[in-house]
Amino acid sequence: VPREMPLLRSGVLRAVARATPRRGGFGSPRDHEPAWIERWNKNHRAGKDSLDWFFRAFNATGIYEVFLKSSPRFYGFIVCGGMVGTYYWSRTWDHIWNYINQGKLYAHNPYVYPPADDE
Repeated sequence: VPREMPLLRSGVLRAVARATPRRGGFGSPRDHEPAWIERWNKNHRAGKDSLDWFFRAFNATGIYEVFLKSSPRFYGFIVCGGMVGTYYWSRTWDHIWNYINQGKLYAHNPYVYPPADDE
């Protein structure tokens, strides 16, 4: 019987240790920041910032919650947005180039065949 006692005791101790609430420790969610960081976090810029109107408008769109919060959706948004953005960027400059060089480009001056000679 004395041989089984330490095994039973260690099992009971492990169960009790698991049952006791953890109050926090380094890196745990309950581990609080140093005082200067807590003071820093209490200083909210809402309503004071010159771009407050932009932040409120951006938060109202819900883009962050839908596209930017999850890594796969973020990467998909960046790749697809880059492809669409690049396409329209290129088309815009093509139109500007066309407008500036109106009448000087080959496409604007089609070849006109000379009239056929009637013999």
